[in-house]
Amino acid sequence: MALSSRLRHTTDRLVRPLAAGLARLGVTPNALTVAGAVVVLAGSAAVVAGEPRLGGVVILAGASLDALDGALARHTDSASPLGAFLDSATDRIADAAMLGAVAWLVADAPLLLGAALAALSLALVTSYLRAKAESLGWRASAGVVERTERVVLVAAGLIVPAVLPLALAVLVAGGLLTVVMRLVVVVRQARAPDGASGAGRA
Repeated sequence: MALSSRLRHTTDRLVRPLAAGLARLGVTPNALTVAGAVVVLAGSAAVVAGEPRLGGVVILAGASLDALDGALARHTDSASPLGAFLDSATDRIADAAMLGAVAWLVADAPLLLGAALAALSLALVTSYLRAKAESLGWRASAGVVERTERVVLVAAGLIVPAVLPLALAVLVAGGLLTVVMRLVVVVRQARAPDGASGAGRA
């Protein structure tokens, strides 16, 4: 299970007061979701414009906004399928922009460019595996690298350039391990006596 999942209960307790304050101001979860994605996109643009440290800070700020949307939805009892879809879609857009900006930044270093592109591909595959498994009635939330870990590692590498090669290496290794873990988990569920219900569904 990813570190972010282990810490979710603790962070939820920390953000509840913020969620309550945002609710009093009339802020909606979907507005936070979109705002977080827009800020991450702005941070990614800053990286492409030659300001990686600024971009890293802005990306962290955007991810922090996005992290509040779930707490706000629970506080206001306004969780909805549309909100879940919007959250997932904007997360993928933000991930692509963030890691694409990193690839742009390291384009002159073939190994780092390859690592950045691999990290981007693994991030998208990780998300797809979970979504596809859940659409078939299975669970696929196993893994060691999810979105929180990706954002923290990328931001750390942007803010402290010397850390970027290590951050990309961890993203690739952790992303590959996460993909393998999710594949194994789904296969085990499919082969279980009660797992046949997911088979054959598009």
